[in-house]
Amino acid sequence: MNAIYKREMKSYFTSMTGAIAIAVMLFVIGLMFRYINLSSGYASFAYAVSSSSLIFYIVVPVLSMRVFAEERRQKTDQLLMTAPVSLKDVVFGKYLALISIFAIPVVIMCFYPLIMSAFGTVTLQLDYLNILVFFIMGCAYLAIGMFISSLTESVIISAIVSILFVFVTQMIGNTYTIFSSTNFSGLVFLIVMAVIIGLLVYFMTKNYWAALGTVVVLAAACFIGYLVKPDWFGGKAETVLGVLNFSTHFSTFTQGSFSIADLLYFISVAVVGIVLTMQSVAKRRWS
Repeated sequence: MNAIYKREMKSYFTSMTGAIAIAVMLFVIGLMFRYINLSSGYASFAYAVSSSSLIFYIVVPVLSMRVFAEERRQKTDQLLMTAPVSLKDVVFGKYLALISIFAIPVVIMCFYPLIMSAFGTVTLQLDYLNILVFFIMGCAYLAIGMFISSLTESVIISAIVSILFVFVTQMIGNTYTIFSSTNFSGLVFLIVMAVIIGLLVYFMTKNYWAALGTVVVLAAACFIGYLVKPDWFGGKAETVLGVLNFSTHFSTFTQGSFSIADLLYFISVAVVGIVLTMQSVAKRRWS
């Protein structure tokens, strides 16, 4: 794993990808610190951290789009797959390099509350809690971005899908009113989710019948459930979208509350992203 980690870290700086990501993060964070804390006079750095979430639109695709997609495009993944290292070492080596690059500007962020404390009273506990959760949320995004990169050999497609994922999880809270809370609309929404899961199965397995079977089974379960207990489907679209909304889970900490459930949510997303990546790479390794 150390060899993979060192190789990835070297590639991030020789290609300037890591430097660009770090520069973008520091610029956005500095800008938010300037306008929210220095100009507007807010004593809490947590608001600047929360507003800095927009950096994920740039940092996630820039860092993760090449992790596996570039390897596949250049056919160097064949050397990687036949190397005397385990699949776990390959995935974790690449992932640790991702979060190491992301951690550099996050560590620098830790100095901002200290700078503010020299000129007045600040909420250090709240500020550092938000920085920690911000880092964990970034780890979750990067894990999913790594998984997306493992599904394609196109760096552009990987970047676009990563941006879409960030957009959906950041802005989905503004779409609740679009969906009706009726039972039938809940059924339609869950069937759409079944189709999305089926597409995910297809990209992972390249098996049309497995994907189709997944959609049919999930859709049939939804129809049967609707016939048996239609009231259960009311408001399900809003419930599912609420779970997928990263902004809502993060805002809990910005408001000064500590939520174990929200913290575990981001950790779980990161774990799911890593596991899915391992499954995706394993299939390619033995295909």
